[in-house]
Amino acid sequence: MYISALLFGISANIDTLVLGFSYGIKKQRISLKTNLLLSLITLAGTLLSIGLGLHLASFLSLQAAQIAGSLLLIGLGLYYCLKYMHQILCCRKKRDSILAASLALTADTSLSGRETLALGITLTVNNAGMGIGASFAGIHFFLTSTVTFVLCALFLIIGNRLGARFALPFWNQWADLLSGLIIIALGVYELLP
Repeated sequence: MYISALLFGISANIDTLVLGFSYGIKKQRISLKTNLLLSLITLAGTLLSIGLGLHLASFLSLQAAQIAGSLLLIGLGLYYCLKYMHQILCCRKKRDSILAASLALTADTSLSGRETLALGITLTVNNAGMGIGASFAGIHFFLTSTVTFVLCALFLIIGNRLGARFALPFWNQWADLLSGLIIIALGVYELLP
């Protein structure tokens, strides 16, 4: 139960780590208020997606829901890995220009409330499929949501500080692959008896 919640929280927040990192590269600190707001939006999205998954899972047997959820997580993880491979093989120049543009967007000294809300919703939408799959797989509702909230806040701080110290933009390139591998590990873990 704890391992599943931790794996979910880590994989759901890889993007959050990269976001904090990208602001740190520009030596811009993410305020406590912005961090808290992003974390709360992510928490709300996690609660909604896991709750929706639990509702949908009630139409299946426990074993069928767990298998379906595990396979959904593995499929989602494979999707992220394939997305990474596609970017590497086909879109290197495009990816580099997107990275440069995303780093250029962080030229403001702080995020506005509207920007924070948009980022929070974007991070939440990215995690919606994972939340539904995780609830099908039988991941604990409250524990997983709490871990996701804590890791979101922590990853924003860690990413921001690492970015400020070590400007390594290649982290952005690895986010999809790393997230995909963790999601696959979570799906496989949940499939095991």
